[in-house]
Amino acid sequence: MILFIIGILFGIIVGTIRRGSIFRLNSLRWLWIAILPLVQVLLLKYYPTIPLLPKAAVTTFSYVCVMTFVVANRKYKIPAVFLGLGTLCNYLVIAANSFRMPISVKALSIYSTMTPEAVIAQRADYFVATDGANFLFLGDVIYFPIKVLDGFMSVGDILLAVGMFFLIVQVMGKNCFSSKKTSEKSN
Repeated sequence: MILFIIGILFGIIVGTIRRGSIFRLNSLRWLWIAILPLVQVLLLKYYPTIPLLPKAAVTTFSYVCVMTFVVANRKYKIPAVFLGLGTLCNYLVIAANSFRMPISVKALSIYSTMTPEAVIAQRADYFVATDGANFLFLGDVIYFPIKVLDGFMSVGDILLAVGMFFLIVQVMGKNCFSSKKTSEKSN
């Protein structure tokens, strides 16, 4: 989640440096539906023992919301590819593992005080893949040693952050480049 937020912040910074306008972000279609997955995060945080079937339904609905937003904004091709692939990667690994994100044992070994039990106590929607996991390479296996992000991320998380970055930069700067082309054509 923090990597996603960083992608948004860097997108706004770069979009602003390129003389884009943050107000152009309101041109994104169905932006409200992309915010609905935050409900899923809160639900799983406050109700960690939710049974598998409702958990699967809530998680699937969340990913459908994200994909609906991506499809609605597919005219932004490069960001749509990154966002779509990131969403699919994360959903695939979560769905294949009883709707929990696997963390590799090797990745967890970086923290001497963190145990598989401690992971589950903090995040019930995660598990340490001590006995393996389906599509573990798509799980939270990439260690990120920067203090703010200190932890693990997945390939999908990286793709989503990059996609958000490109989407924001492209949308913020959309009209500033087309106005140059328009003025060049009129000359």
